[in-house]
Amino acid sequence: MTADRGGRPGSRVLLGIALFAGTLMSMCGGALLADFALDLLGVVSPPARLGVKVIAMAAALPAGFYLVERAFLARSSPISRKTPGP
Repeated sequence: MTADRGGRPGSRVLLGIALFAGTLMSMCGGALLADFALDLLGVVSPPARLGVKVIAMAAALPAGFYLVERAFLARSSPISRKTPGP
């Protein structure tokens, strides 16, 4: 039953690794962007900085999942994404 799907060997493991790495990178990216923005705004209160970092990290997670999903959809697509001719 699984042989009919024609999946690439190891693609589930690779997807899991990519999702894990994408999650870590999006959280780090959200924290770095929030830290940079807070430095520009001059916010020095530790509770405010922590709250904004947590919100930025939570907001960056869907972007990380989206980028990993797009990469795997492009990788698994058998048809090239060229525009059709007339």
